[in-house]
Amino acid sequence: MGPLQIWLHRDGDDWQSMVHRDPATGGEGLRMNLEGEAPQDGQWRRLGSVTETPKLRFRPMMPNRPVVVRPEMPYTILPGERIQFFVGLPMWLAVETPSEIRLLEEAVTKLSNTWFGAPMEGELAYAMRTWARREADELDFEPWRVVCPVRLKNMTKDKLTFERICIRAQYLDIYQDSKKGLWSNESGVTVRGGNNWSRISYARGAPKELKAPELLVKSAEEVKGGFSLRALTGAGGIFQ
Repeated sequence: MGPLQIWLHRDGDDWQSMVHRDPATGGEGLRMNLEGEAPQDGQWRRLGSVTETPKLRFRPMMPNRPVVVRPEMPYTILPGERIQFFVGLPMWLAVETPSEIRLLEEAVTKLSNTWFGAPMEGELAYAMRTWARREADELDFEPWRVVCPVRLKNMTKDKLTFERICIRAQYLDIYQDSKKGLWSNESGVTVRGGNNWSRISYARGAPKELKAPELLVKSAEEVKGGFSLRALTGAGGIFQ
């Protein structure tokens, strides 16, 4: 999938795997190859027993941590204003048993680690180099990226300037559309100011931009209603 290659090899009673990334295949989607030589510089590792697990399956998935992205430049939302961004999140690929025991999970592209939030109350996340965009047509629709609509609302009495957005990918479904590729359900962030944290919510169902969506992967965690968490950071510190 994209630059990610996962090689599987049956060695006696063991399944073995090798993970390799080839930038030359970065524009391709999920594909299977039953022939070919594995990279000579790779390292094999044991996945499990062939006897206990005679079959393996691949499952696309969202990143296993929150993902922090940036708009093209620090963005200001006026009091009472609503805006929408579109973010292309990189997929992961998991190798599982038929009973859904996960043996291996790998990101299509390597993501950097970052810390989001206050030093004592923050969380470990991934940092993405790609930008959040105001228009979906401006995104690069690589087959291994999921377009995530993010809706922001400023309910404070002041201008709200932010530099980073934290997206909790574990709450996002993946939908497939024959023309527009892979999308997630919409996430919403409402900032009320004062001592309140940002109100996070997730729309149910596919985004309105898709005409014929098909649910491909359910979210890792299901959320009912909204909850309060930090979602934005700016030059002046953490927005609550």
